[in-house]
Amino acid sequence: MSDAARTLRRPVSAAQLGMWVAQQLEPDSPLYNCGAYLEINGPVDPDVLHEAVRRAVDETEALRSHLTEDPDTTGDTRLYQLVAPAEPTSLRVRDLRDAADPEAAAHAWMNAEMLKPFDLGHGPLSDQTLLLLADDRSFYFHRYHHAVLDAFGQAVYGARVAALYTALVTGTEPPATGFATLDRVIAEETGYPGSRRYAQDRAYWLDLFEELPDPVALAGRSAGSTHSSLRRILTLPTPLADRLTALGGRLGAQWPAVAIAATAVLYHRLTGRTDLTFSMPLAGRTGRVSLTTPSAMVNVLPIRVAATPGTTFTELVASVSRSLADVVRHQRFRGEELVRELGLSGGRQARLGPTLNVVAYVDELLFGDSRATPHPLSTGPVNDLKINFYGAAGSGTGIRVEFDADPSLYDEREIAAHQERLVRVLEWVAEDPERRIGDVELLDAVERERVLVGWNGESRGVRGVSLPVLFGEQVAR
Repeated sequence: MSDAARTLRRPVSAAQLGMWVAQQLEPDSPLYNCGAYLEINGPVDPDVLHEAVRRAVDETEALRSHLTEDPDTTGDTRLYQLVAPAEPTSLRVRDLRDAADPEAAAHAWMNAEMLKPFDLGHGPLSDQTLLLLADDRSFYFHRYHHAVLDAFGQAVYGARVAALYTALVTGTEPPATGFATLDRVIAEETGYPGSRRYAQDRAYWLDLFEELPDPVALAGRSAGSTHSSLRRILTLPTPLADRLTALGGRLGAQWPAVAIAATAVLYHRLTGRTDLTFSMPLAGRTGRVSLTTPSAMVNVLPIRVAATPGTTFTELVASVSRSLADVVRHQRFRGEELVRELGLSGGRQARLGPTLNVVAYVDELLFGDSRATPHPLSTGPVNDLKINFYGAAGSGTGIRVEFDADPSLYDEREIAAHQERLVRVLEWVAEDPERRIGDVELLDAVERERVLVGWNGESRGVRGVSLPVLFGEQVAR
């Protein structure tokens, strides 16, 4: 049977349709390229990994699909995804062990690959490479288009590759796959539009944003979405991560609510705003099939947070927990549709706020006896600023705080300063959550001295910081 005869036609999800439309506006742009790598510490057998990837791709329809527009039975043009047979070679190997700085060479190569656009009309829309840095260290790099896979789906797929590799290298029977076909995945969302639940979700979102707050940003200016970004990664000290985990337990709150509340404190103290909105990536999955199958279902919706100077952190976490539960409950309503309903087409959708992503399920994987740590490279366009929290205190990698910033709005010094201020917030709330958030001190001793000098007219203080807000009632004009 020919490959054409074995090609399968599948429907597309709402997320895929949105990505298709967005990519058509800039067909040669890498804006919707996504990628990540697994840092494997320990030996890895390239031949065994190649076989694990081959099997995983064969099980994963999303990684063998591309998109096409064809007439349906009524004659209307409809978007489909075509699933082709697996390519004979699914994994490339790049040996950088003789490079002067193998890790720098790996990052330079991955960054260059991330800038190469995919053609949505021709597959594959994914590629995978093993970068050998040393005999006992490598990067397993996976690049893909957002129209076929999202970060949640990529994590599910990566775990499957690790499980297959471990089974093959130990000579055991690989566990059965739980991956379903894409038509079964999408069937879980087909009954939603026009349903009673859809009407309830729509009413919730339109009521929440009957009055749209002004956008909040630390840059004080705006720009369009970009694929390039300034990235700074910081791992919280283990004692602080443990204290934050314990704090969540005392407050009866999940770690995402604590992280969101702390970020809201940062924005409140830097801008003086009491009505804050952040864009949140959500899995967009509510059924068992979609939760266990790599695919593109991600949804981006806003969370609205009220933060006033007299609010204690305990009170703020409780409020955020309720709002977060509402967002999750109503997450099936598409963010693109909300943007249209609110009249925020084009770049105005930045009014829904900077991106805040809290991923608590990130764990180390095992490739045989070798531990692998996931590192995201890009999850799509950067609009102003993305603040990502990855991991949990109990995991082997701890809690990482990653800032991805639009380089036309921020420089490296600003991002480092904002990231360090967020850590100060986390330290402050972990010490005593009953204090008022208006009393949080964001500046270190050097910054305070610079600001005080600036107050005397000798300098302009700290760039991008609202001085009366930072000092609250301690300093008056």
